[in-house]
Amino acid sequence: GTGQRNDDIMTTFSSRGPTRGGLDLPNGKRWVDNIIKPDLVAPGNRLLGAASSMVGQPAPYGNWLATTYPALMQGAKDLGAAQDLEKELMQLSGSSVAAPAVAGAAAVLLQANPGLTPPLVKAILQYTARPLAAANLLQQGAGQLNVDGAVYLAQQMRTDIAKALAAGTLKAGDSLMLPGKTVPGNTSMPGADWGRIAYAGGSHVVSGNALFTTFQPLYDPGLTWVRRVALRNTLNFSSSTGLNSIVETNVKKQLLLTSQVRLLDGLLGANGLSQSTGLFTPTRQLADKIAGGYGRALRMGYSLADGFVYAEGLALGQQSMVRNSGFTLAEGFTLAEGFTLAEGFTLAEGFTLAEGFTLAEGFTLAEGFTLAEGFTLAESLASKNMLGDK
Repeated sequence: GTGQRNDDIMTTFSSRGPTRGGLDLPNGKRWVDNIIKPDLVAPGNRLLGAASSMVGQPAPYGNWLATTYPALMQGAKDLGAAQDLEKELMQLSGSSVAAPAVAGAAAVLLQANPGLTPPLVKAILQYTARPLAAANLLQQGAGQLNVDGAVYLAQQMRTDIAKALAAGTLKAGDSLMLPGKTVPGNTSMPGADWGRIAYAGGSHVVSGNALFTTFQPLYDPGLTWVRRVALRNTLNFSSSTGLNSIVETNVKKQLLLTSQVRLLDGLLGANGLSQSTGLFTPTRQLADKIAGGYGRALRMGYSLADGFVYAEGLALGQQSMVRNSGFTLAEGFTLAEGFTLAEGFTLAEGFTLAEGFTLAEGFTLAEGFTLAEGFTLAESLASKNMLGDK
């Protein structure tokens, strides 16, 4: 209800983390993904938007939501909306109105710098977010969406990043900054008071100017890194049909973050709700420590156990082609989000999927798994970048 940010708080109905998607294992135990969420938060409580209606008719005629809940339009009137014909407004709350704010911010970033990759857009939005008071990392993530600051950072960076990456000329540690530009300090930028927090691999909290001054391999959209799993997807195109297959394979050895990126996991400590430690650390408190220089700089050659260099050791099984859909699957590997397998396909040794199964990204099936009809694996990777629904 106000224009300033310093009185903003988290709503009671906003979704909290971590993610709780999972899989029931044959040994009777349940595997839970536990990915950090949310990435950040955006305004999503009592926002005004267009009240659609039948053409030429005053709202809420033809608008089921506003007709069923008259208070939605009354809330707009109480705020002074004139409600002229075909200009009527209604008041809404939830991720359905927070998500467009984030999507719009992403679009604005790509207008400001069309060379950004999707993972880099996400990192910029997180890093420039402004922490709210009295909310932790599992409540607000990196903080509240800050379009001013995000655009400013994007404008300091090269505009050929995506093209250079696709051409194979951009390597880990290469400069991402335009000549004479750098990541600014908190006192010299629009939308000051950045939290300078980002998530990596779904389970790590990182910071440091090196995230944007130099290229980080995790900004490659062809790479999926979640906890201790790193996958590489390859898109295969046909001149006649366009995209005809997506091949996803295990990364054998892959640098994921360069040195000088600051790892904050140790700074957070063990997860403790009563002590406000770990992922229960207030985002504002963590941002203040980052500003004070806390956090450990990574060393080149981090091991798989630390999650930053994906070492060799997970062997690929014999590949088989799912002919009807064009996806190449190897033993023990996952399908990216949204790919549906048709009836009767067998994926490498021991994997049998019955009719109508959808595998969401991030799952690795062990040898011998058989899924019964009607089973859907829940999404495990994507941390929502919006406020949750009621």
